[in-house]
This record gives sequence, structure tokens and C-alpha cells, in this order.
Amino acid sequence: MQPSKLSDHIFKKGKFTTPLNTIMTQLDDEKSWTYGRLPEYLWIGLVLKKYGRRAGLAKIYEIIVLLHNLAPNLLVPRISDILSLEYPVQASFYEKINTIISKSILAPLTLFLTQSKYSVFAEFFSDPSLTINQRQNIILETMKNLMDHQTHESTDIRFVVLYFELMSGRLRIQQEQGDLLLEYPILNHTDEKMRMIRPMIRSMEMMSLEFEKANTEYIAHFWKGMSSMTDCTLYTINFENEEADVSLYSEQLHEVFLYLSQLFTSVNPLDEKTKVILGIGTYSYKRFKEVIDHKLFNSISGRSCVRGMIENYIMLKYLIKKESEHQNIWREYQYYGLGLYKLVLARHRECSDIKPNCHFDEDYIEALVNEFIIEESIDMDTRYFDQQNIRLKAEAVNEKELYGLYYDYDSSFEHGLWGAIRESSLVKCHNPAHQYHCVPDVEDHNNLKSVLPDCIMIMRKTLELLNELYGIPSLLYEEVIKFEV
Repeated sequence: MQPSKLSDHIFKKGKFTTPLNTIMTQLDDEKSWTYGRLPEYLWIGLVLKKYGRRAGLAKIYEIIVLLHNLAPNLLVPRISDILSLEYPVQASFYEKINTIISKSILAPLTLFLTQSKYSVFAEFFSDPSLTINQRQNIILETMKNLMDHQTHESTDIRFVVLYFELMSGRLRIQQEQGDLLLEYPILNHTDEKMRMIRPMIRSMEMMSLEFEKANTEYIAHFWKGMSSMTDCTLYTINFENEEADVSLYSEQLHEVFLYLSQLFTSVNPLDEKTKVILGIGTYSYKRFKEVIDHKLFNSISGRSCVRGMIENYIMLKYLIKKESEHQNIWREYQYYGLGLYKLVLARHRECSDIKPNCHFDEDYIEALVNEFIIEESIDMDTRYFDQQNIRLKAEAVNEKELYGLYYDYDSSFEHGLWGAIRESSLVKCHNPAHQYHCVPDVEDHNNLKSVLPDCIMIMRKTLELLNELYGIPSLLYEEVIKFEV
């Protein structure tokens, strides 16, 4: 299935709803293919794996006809339903199955269908010649090809389920659909016609799920048994560690910001506009310098630095763009930030459980808040500066893509949202019996892609803006602006 475009989604009240979810409700886990239905139909998969598709479907046909004759009230060929049949029916069914296929084919299921809980099944399919590891491996290899509900192998099983439902009278379909179903087992998956038949089978097999009650006890027993008997197999993602030599670039950046600082102090040290612009620019420079000095290129913290640099750049452009609409936007910006510092300071003073080594230093922050004006004159505005969030500011200064492609992504790391946690702090387990779950990456098996090229890109944009305002000497500017990794 091709992913839908963002424009295809319905946006309402801050939420993008996928086209699929506007017409369908999500299945419960117990009715999903991977978690709920695969454990029920794994026995069919074992037969198909042993004999291949063409011969396997022929064997399965004999088996489900037999099952329907012995248990005509059975609506679907779920193994949990088969295991619930009366002893004489089960015994007769299993005995005749072993005349159609070798009992060793279903023997791996005795790994969790044990004598203590499923004595009839174990009686007919126990095979001492198969070790526990061999049974595990057979089941895991079978599951690997079946976990995705759209694979050819999964669709073969769903065809069998659908065919049995038609036999039992649970489903009724049109003649044209029936004709296509009859072609399915004799056509190869490479046949062009199968591109139409496979989706039809998958959709029709799901039609009756609404009326089906999942056997939650059996499903839980299956996953508990399989997951506890097998070990995790970790699948790691390792991007190349950043090894680029940026020492010269770092020196050049330092020279540029040293020049701008000296220009400020020597030409107009009291100009609030220049103070704010160079303050923001220097803050970005220091964030980038932390990335370089501490080699944060492939780290979570590196993404925090990228986000901060983007927000600084957007804020710079926004302040410049909106300057004419305010009496003194540069002072407003400073008091806005000090107001938020004052708010934390006030809370800190009223907190009774203050740790002596807290990284918030009350005396220093109090001095900053009262640096040029007493704090009683500073209001505390908890809204966005200028009442525009960063997204709206980005749109106002024509940086919508920079915000959408980078800032939103890095904000997930800043706020500890699940996407960032999954990417950075969990490792994939490749064991299908564990449902391909994730394991905490305590040992740093994974690393992240380097942020260095993006840091340089944002710094270049910042320098271009500063050059337009203050005319950085060409010898300094041209060398740093053309740097690439």
C-alpha cells in the first residue's frame, strides 16, 4: 500500500486523520492478523511451508473438507476451536490428518500445545525425534513469512480461511467472486490476475471479523509460550560516526563572531537591536560549538542543538520583519524572556523543598532579572512571544519548510516524544515470537545520524543574515560560508 500524501489527510482541530481511518475503525489486537489471527492459523502455515504452495493447498483442502464433515457447526478453521471439540471428534480428525500429512509437520506446535493442557493434540502429534530447538526454529521460520498480513504466504492462509467460511455457510459471495476464488490455488502469484484476486481475498476474509469473538485465552497462551521459550535477537541500526575535521571551520566561526562582538562594543555598545541580534546569533554559535567540542554529532543532544539553532534563526528573521510594527520590539523581546525567568524565580522562592546543589542559582537569576529594571516592573507573559507560536513565526518569515522538516522532528527529542524515544533508546528484536518488540538500548547498540551537515546549514543561514545587517569582512565571510562536509 502506497503511503498517502499529507494533502490527502483530513486536518481538523490540530489532528491529521488518514484517509483509511476516515472510512475504517481500527481492529482490536485480538482480531488483528499478527497478534490475533496468525496464532490461530499457524497450523495451516506449517503445512504450506512443508509442501510448498501448490501441493500444500491441495493437502489443506483435504484437511478442511474432513474438518467440515466431522464438525459441520465449525464456522472457521481456528485451532482454538478445533482444540475445543469433543474428544471423539478431535481424535478422529487428528488420526485422519496423519494419513494426509506426516505428523512431524504439526509436531512443532506441541512446544506450547502440551500434554498437560492439550492432551488429545499432544497424543497424536508428539514427535520425540524433534528437539525443542528444532521445533522452535520451524515455528519461527514459518512465522517470519506470515507476520505481515499482505505477504503471499499470509494471503494463502487467508484464502483457506475464507474458503472454509464459504463451506460452512458463514459467508455468501457473488458468482463472479466465487469464480475468481476457484482460480486462486491454480494461479501463480506472478500472474497479473492475482493483483486483483489477492486484495479481494484479504478484504473478504476480514468481513466476518465483526461477528467473530476472539479466543483471548488461547492467543495469550500462544504468545506467552512462544515468547518465554525463545531469546531476543537484536537488530541494530548504526549510522557512520561523524569523523569530519571541523577544527578549521570552528576557528573561522570564532573569528567571525569575535569580529561582530568587537564591532558592537566599538561602534554602538548601547544599541539594543544589535545586542539582541548578536546575542541570539552568539547563542546559536555556542550551541554549535558544544556539538563540535563534545562530539555530539550522532547524539540525542545534538538534535536539541539543531532545534535551538533553528528557533534562533526563525526568531531573528521574525524580529527583523516585525520591527516596524512595534515601538521597540528588541526591548519587548528582552522583557518577555526576563518575565519567564522571573516566573521561575518566584516559584523557586516559594518552594519549600529546594536542593542546595540545584542547577538553578537563585542569587544569580535574581541579579539577571533585576539587571536593568526592578523585577516589580516586569510582567510575566506565559503566552508565546508576540502571541505567535514558532510555526506561525516560521510561516511569517517564509521558513515553513525549515520548520516542518527539521524543527518538528527535533522537537520530538526535546520533549521526549515516543518517535524520538523509539529511534534513539530502543533496539528492535528480530524474533517473530516476540512480535518484533523493542528492547531498551542500555548498551548503546544504536546511534543516530550525524547532525553536523544540518548545523552547518543553519549556521550558514544565520551568517548570511548577519552579513546582510553588518557586512562581515569578505575574507572572513567567504571562507566560512563555503564550508561543506
